[in-house]
Amino acid sequence: MTDTATGVREAPVVSLDPYAMDVLEDPIPFYRELLDAGPVVYFEKYGVYGVGRYAELREVVTDYSRFTASSGVGITDARRPEFRGRPPSALVEVDPPQHTETRRVANRIMSPLVIRKWRSLFEEKAKEAVDRIVKMGAFDGVRDLVEPVVFGGFPKAMGIRFDEAAIRAIGYMSFNQTGPENELYFKGMEVGEPYMEWFMAACEGDAVEPGSIAGSFFEAEAAGELQPGIAFNITRSLVRGGMDTTISGMSTALRLLAENPDQWALLKRHPDRIRAVMDEAVRMVAPNHLVYRATACDTELGGFFLEGDTKIATFPTAANRDPRKWENPDKFDVMRDTANIHMSFGAADHNCIGQNVARMEAECMLKELVARVEAIEPAGEPRYLIHNQLRILERLPLRIASA
Repeated sequence: MTDTATGVREAPVVSLDPYAMDVLEDPIPFYRELLDAGPVVYFEKYGVYGVGRYAELREVVTDYSRFTASSGVGITDARRPEFRGRPPSALVEVDPPQHTETRRVANRIMSPLVIRKWRSLFEEKAKEAVDRIVKMGAFDGVRDLVEPVVFGGFPKAMGIRFDEAAIRAIGYMSFNQTGPENELYFKGMEVGEPYMEWFMAACEGDAVEPGSIAGSFFEAEAAGELQPGIAFNITRSLVRGGMDTTISGMSTALRLLAENPDQWALLKRHPDRIRAVMDEAVRMVAPNHLVYRATACDTELGGFFLEGDTKIATFPTAANRDPRKWENPDKFDVMRDTANIHMSFGAADHNCIGQNVARMEAECMLKELVARVEAIEPAGEPRYLIHNQLRILERLPLRIASA
């Protein structure tokens, strides 16, 4: 179909449903269909566009003049009066130039040099976790290894008090809130709402530890470097999203290493590749199933006309497996260099502010594991916790042999 006013083709209408339960349980077939359908599609059921191919997705994520983040990462436009979600993130859901100064301060506070001071904490938590699983032999990669590292280290680095039940509930609510008002949306609200008072109080300036990541944001706000309320907003965003997405990436890395013994053996021979494993893992399975922008105006993408003020879903895993970009895209390869190329951490002005912390957590865990474990293999079927947005393992049965 061609738009008669512009002479440019309209995006093909598809019946694909990114929120269908079978898609959320196993989205890879959906991504393949999306990649085959074209550079941009229109999801008829939801009245939104979708993009999975690498070149077009990167264009959407990096060109804020045509594709705005201020509409929010979810399917509902955060700028509309009827929007019932949480306040937009001052880091993720705002465009330059408003975004620029906030991001400059955030880059300083969460720079690799600053984050490095927390390394010993994560190394300690990784050693403790690997000590336990070596004794166990058979273990759950999520509950017995990844979560103890993340839950043991990240809240302390952030400077917030930790309540495991509350953190789980808030994460479950947040990542379901971004979808349509389906069963998962309402279940998420039911699970999370009892913990909202705790969550809001835990992110206040008087509740965080001085000298921590959150404490540094509040200090910057007190010094006039951030607008009033921004430190609380950023702390809330980092606490809400910083643990679940990292657990997703680290668990995926474990699963892929266990399912690909040749790659585990390769990593044992080349431990200098440990830092690359997290990036290759999240290339294969992005923590976010989809993330939204909105068209800021009538525009063109991949040779197709897009109507302005319309939501557009980006699917990072699809882009990360696009054969137009990647050689053997469905192969997990620890020798592949993907950092700053894959789309799981975003790009340009909106690259993930917490990626340095996530990489460090993964590196500490994998370094300890590679040094002390001879072999790692599946010990049962993995199970995912189903969300509207997040792709995260809930159970990962594994078995190891000590080195």
